[in-house]
Amino acid sequence: MKQVIDILPGGDRSASGSFSLKKLLFLPVAIFAIVGIFSSFYTVNTESVAVVQRFGRFHQTTPPGLHFKIPFGVDRVTIVPVLRQLKLEFGFKTRGATNEFQGAQEPDQERNMVTGDLNAAEVEWVVQYGIADPVRYLFNVHEPEVTQKAA
Repeated sequence: MKQVIDILPGGDRSASGSFSLKKLLFLPVAIFAIVGIFSSFYTVNTESVAVVQRFGRFHQTTPPGLHFKIPFGVDRVTIVPVLRQLKLEFGFKTRGATNEFQGAQEPDQERNMVTGDLNAAEVEWVVQYGIADPVRYLFNVHEPEVTQKAA
């Protein structure tokens, strides 16, 4: 009689291949833990510092190296290149530039100027700058690259 019950639907399901609530809960917990572990570490290059925000407010700056952060949006890290010389170009655009704001968006309009004695001139220039205080750079100016281009 026991063999018949095992074959029929709704019989004894305590065998090893059966459905288990523990197995169902283990998979999302394991995925959550793996994602948390892999998103907890960040690396800062030698020419940069990281500005860490916890819940959107400034928490700390971290030097170059491997660091830990609280995952899942609690800590947000922004890497700021403080030892690099950055530049903005006006009137031309260098091909292959890594900074999208570096070159001119409309070079002809930026290049054409009128002098004080009403003569036309074509001027190309470069502004080179460095970031001395990454916290002030990020939090005191709205969209720093766009602001520098507009100034």
